[in-house]
Amino acid sequence: MSKHVFCTDLCRERGEPLEGLGDAPQRILMLAWPRGKWRTPRWESVDMSADLTAALHAASQAGLHVALVDKVEAQGSLPTLHALPENVFADFPDEADLIKAIHNYVDGNVFAGRIDTRSTIICCTDSRRDACCARHGFSTYKALVAIADPTRFNIVQATHIGGCRFAASLVVMPQRQRYGRMTAGLAPAFLAALERDEIYLPAYKGRSGQPEPAQIAELAAMRWAAERGHTVREVPLSGSIPDHVDEGTELTLFADVFSERLSIRLHAQNFFVQGNCGVVAEGGGQTTLRWCLDAVSTEHPAPH
Repeated sequence: MSKHVFCTDLCRERGEPLEGLGDAPQRILMLAWPRGKWRTPRWESVDMSADLTAALHAASQAGLHVALVDKVEAQGSLPTLHALPENVFADFPDEADLIKAIHNYVDGNVFAGRIDTRSTIICCTDSRRDACCARHGFSTYKALVAIADPTRFNIVQATHIGGCRFAASLVVMPQRQRYGRMTAGLAPAFLAALERDEIYLPAYKGRSGQPEPAQIAELAAMRWAAERGHTVREVPLSGSIPDHVDEGTELTLFADVFSERLSIRLHAQNFFVQGNCGVVAEGGGQTTLRWCLDAVSTEHPAPH
């Protein structure tokens, strides 16, 4: 039997950067479903009725992120349905009411329920989708649950959330923060940053809704400030991002951080990308153009 080749290992070996892929879903529906019954696609999981399957598929097709979630260490502790970013949750003993709530949420109407004031940390442990999510995701999930304050964080393990080759992959809601290459060893520092209402910079992918080079440049400026003992939650950038990019294209963006004007240099580079272990096993993959950080330097004092 041939040895399994993990997509996360290949991604690291090829030097593909984590930064710049920070887009997180705007709206998420989490449905409590036993992890042992998860399948791919998620709306065709074991014991799921045809009507519920159709409702979840329709929600996904409408642009929502649908996640099946579980807490194996606390079976039955999750509400039936949880909507984010509204952070509303409810139980639906009757499936017809559950399906109606899903359809209504797709239409923009949030179902009646209770408000969860905690941050939700969604940790992908979907072994059906990718071996790396099981390999890295489950250990990270267990480490987070073991030390997190349950009054501040709702931590769930979930089906595929994207970024398998950067496992463990996490999304924090309602902040819409996406993290990758999380490990069990990083869990204490990660939670400590979130408790301070800060971004955990070592595993942060970038700000949702921003172009890839802007995500990378802002994160570089945040890290530059952190190395000097400052916490920055948002960095204004200037400079033009070209519409047409080829490999080797260079770009300089500028950031004003306190009294400094930073010059942040990037270049575009092709990487051979195999998004998950299944693609690796099949010998597939594609060349993808990514932006990479070259250097951060100080230009002159920032304008007042």
